[in-house]
Amino acid sequence: MEHISLVAGLAWPGGAGGQTGVGYYLKGIAHPQLRGVLLDILWVERWTKKIVSAQTIRDEYFDTLAHIQQVFPKLMGHLGRNGIFSFPDVHKLSEGLFLSAWTYWEGFLRALISEDLATDPKGILVREVTKFRYINAPYRLAERILNHPDHPDKFVEWPDYGAVVKRANEFLGPGHRFVTPLPQDSDLTKLRRIRNAIAHKSDKAWASFTSLVSEPPFKLQPVQRRGITPGRFLSSHEWNGAPVLQTSVNVLRSAAQTLVP
Repeated sequence: MEHISLVAGLAWPGGAGGQTGVGYYLKGIAHPQLRGVLLDILWVERWTKKIVSAQTIRDEYFDTLAHIQQVFPKLMGHLGRNGIFSFPDVHKLSEGLFLSAWTYWEGFLRALISEDLATDPKGILVREVTKFRYINAPYRLAERILNHPDHPDKFVEWPDYGAVVKRANEFLGPGHRFVTPLPQDSDLTKLRRIRNAIAHKSDKAWASFTSLVSEPPFKLQPVQRRGITPGRFLSSHEWNGAPVLQTSVNVLRSAAQTLVP
């Protein structure tokens, strides 16, 4: 018990005295098992945030998109008289799958700019702070910089890629990855209008959606727009030779691939 109490007094590299290295704080503790326990405690206490790369962030998003594309054919395969899903069921579930893909797109953008802010030597964080006390401190500070000042009661929104570019221009160094326009900009704008029609039951969002489906490349005629819902549009109409939902997922994957080749 006497040895275990030492943990409370252990500092981390960069603390008082200017000493660095975990071994320094375990000096004088000869028992190998005890040293191992203390090292594990230090590791858990100070390395609780998982540090990931841009490629990992991208690949985790790709996993989500792949799952969505696997689920959609299962829905369509169980549709109709002999299936377990009705048309309204599939329409509603298609909206949920689309919102999942879009929500994870927003999370992808937030995680990516946060990772860049923590690691970009030309960004304001790494450029202005010459030494961090903890190895994961830049990541925590990057999150705090990007959070709303009143977080967690209020939050910063991420659906507008143009706003993300402005934040990148503000916080990251020149030549950052958030190019504008993205090759997928026009299609992302379409997806955002679909997203708004699902998430916001406002006249403005609905007018934008009905206008979208009337325009190229969709050009739904008045008879086709009768009784239209976002879910019906996503599952029952085509875009570039595939259901709108599947093409939407492809657009998001392509945009993520552009940002993280």
